[in-house]
Amino acid sequence: MLSVIGFILMIVLMIVLIKSWVSPPVAFIGLPLLAALIAGFSLADIGGFIETGMESMLSTAVLFVFSISYFTLMDEIGLFDPIINALTKKAGKKVGMVVIALLLTTFVAHLDGSGATTFLIVVPAFLPIFKRLGMRPQALLAMMCGPYAVMNILPWGGPTMRAATVAGIETGDMYAFIIPGVVVLIILAFVNAGLITKWELKNGLRPEEVAEDGAGGKTEKGDRTWKYWFNLALTIVMLVCLFLDTPLPLYSIFMIAYAIALVVNFPETKTQNSKIKSLGQNAMVMTVTLFSVGIFMGIISETGMVEAMANTIVEVLPASMAPHMHWFMALFSVPLMMILGTDAFYYALLPIIIGVVSPFGVAAEAVAATFLLTATFGTPVSPSVAAVYVGLGLADVSIGEHIKYSLKFVWPMSILTLIGATLLGVVPF
Repeated sequence: MLSVIGFILMIVLMIVLIKSWVSPPVAFIGLPLLAALIAGFSLADIGGFIETGMESMLSTAVLFVFSISYFTLMDEIGLFDPIINALTKKAGKKVGMVVIALLLTTFVAHLDGSGATTFLIVVPAFLPIFKRLGMRPQALLAMMCGPYAVMNILPWGGPTMRAATVAGIETGDMYAFIIPGVVVLIILAFVNAGLITKWELKNGLRPEEVAEDGAGGKTEKGDRTWKYWFNLALTIVMLVCLFLDTPLPLYSIFMIAYAIALVVNFPETKTQNSKIKSLGQNAMVMTVTLFSVGIFMGIISETGMVEAMANTIVEVLPASMAPHMHWFMALFSVPLMMILGTDAFYYALLPIIIGVVSPFGVAAEAVAATFLLTATFGTPVSPSVAAVYVGLGLADVSIGEHIKYSLKFVWPMSILTLIGATLLGVVPF
């Protein structure tokens, strides 16, 4: 019964988000509360679930508010204009050059395995350029999914550690085992970006039209005074600190930088208060969504819905599929990752699949490799991954728009990875 309620909840949630029938906060608050009540949980139980979920979102929400406010401030005072003008002038109408730069930057930015850091570095840098070239923000986020998927399963990445733990092997050995599959992922990251670029040229705005109509008229928002160079240095130091292993929480780095930027650029207290109010409005909608996701995550995890769904998925499949269960399940690893979330996917579903196929001689590390290589594409489009909302807020894209646009690209890429890794011998059939 619990798994049925969970599946209905996830299906309805996905439809509501993609169709934009209600705003995301309404969906993330109302639907799981209704599901928990139908499942028979008391108000006291639900209150505990909500508290647990909100605690998991608090640091991300604080990070989101101050990061959005900081980058909005920097954009208003013209910090990014010289970089944007230089890149668009050099690239001209060669969208491919900008796309390659985006991919390479995402590869580097995601070295630390932090999705929030990656979005914070890449989106503010490339979003204005994409807009100048006539590319939609959804395309930017979808292109980032490829490099994000590759770097998300580095040996120090959370998914690899989870999978190695469940499989009972060292993380380094786990990564060494999947390296041929990682090569496939890297190739497909560029293929994915190429397909999205063609899609944009065909269905999106026309880069030539936007470049000719808007690029020449773009003016920088201020002279490059000492304040410009101070803001540039402050931003660089802040970004470097995001990569360093400092004792400071990630969100506090943005809080400190934001406070310094306000004092330097707007010395008067009245102006500072006015800016805090105006800049905070940009972050408010997505912050409300983040806290709403906290309610959703708390309910589906603490009620046991996620584990129940994982067990049901395995139980309903035909017994004849048992020797190949890992392979067939990997075909749906992207939507499963979106539904279950990272922890439940690796800690609840993966052990079950390993148990099903192990009597047929399929090694645990092979099963873990199968899911690592294919499910990694689902992480940057999952509504249950908090870091995704940082990227959405920076790009001003809703979760429904992101899923609707990106899923048609990342899911096929996941299946192609499965096929490629099978042919290379990493994934047994």
